[in-house]
Amino acid sequence: MQSLNILSSKNEIKNLVEKTIELSNKLDLQPIITFYLEDKLLQNLLKKMESQLGKIFQQNKYNRDKFISEAINIIIDNTPKLKEVREKITSKKYIHYIYYAIPIDTVEVSFVRNNWVPPKAIILKGKVRFTFMPHESFSELENSIKVQNEDDIIVEFEDGLVKNFNRKRNIFTDFRNTSEVLQSGNPVIVNLAPTLNTFLLSSVIANNVYPWINRVRISRKDETLEYEILTGKAEKDEVVNGITIDPQSKAEMYYDYKTGKKLDKNEVINAIVYKLPGV
Repeated sequence: MQSLNILSSKNEIKNLVEKTIELSNKLDLQPIITFYLEDKLLQNLLKKMESQLGKIFQQNKYNRDKFISEAINIIIDNTPKLKEVREKITSKKYIHYIYYAIPIDTVEVSFVRNNWVPPKAIILKGKVRFTFMPHESFSELENSIKVQNEDDIIVEFEDGLVKNFNRKRNIFTDFRNTSEVLQSGNPVIVNLAPTLNTFLLSSVIANNVYPWINRVRISRKDETLEYEILTGKAEKDEVVNGITIDPQSKAEMYYDYKTGKKLDKNEVINAIVYKLPGV
């Protein structure tokens, strides 16, 4: 797998990448963080999707949104495990928190979008902090809050819904988005951003489980986060074949490939490194 090896070319994160590979092996995971850095696997996946999506691409080649909407349902039809959660995947009721959520206690999450860093998830149980940016460690996060360089918002979730929240300061993140997330009563999708030592590992885990039907427990031990996949873990060959990539990401990759839009690998690498806290 290329993803992490490519990132290790950046000296400033080489140790982090090595630690991520070590933890991935310990959890028996394929060390993939995004298919955008897996040339061979991506090409194989795009070829396989041609028979599924080629016809509707010809019908909607000038309408990306319509193509993606139709393609998602076709991809679900061809992924038996996802048929039972079709309504969740295609639902428009979810609200996206556009900043970051950092677990601060034991939480359980379900990863729903997994082809980017950090992955998107639903918080099924537990408390997180809503933050303007990712943070290197819990002590650094707490200090940033103390000196008022970060918002002070704690949110408790249950089954993807906000159960309780304590918003003491909200000046860095968009107040309107935060208020909608906290008060609308609709389920929430967050950018799950652990502290640095497992920031990349969360993306590896997200790629090794079936989207929407997984459950992962994240436990805090002082400055460290530990992960346990409770349900939804995929076989390694399923991960390599792209079966676990969420339907929306698959549809987007296929459309962009067919229309000649190709992400520059260096731009992808730099974008990931840019998001890593403290790097």
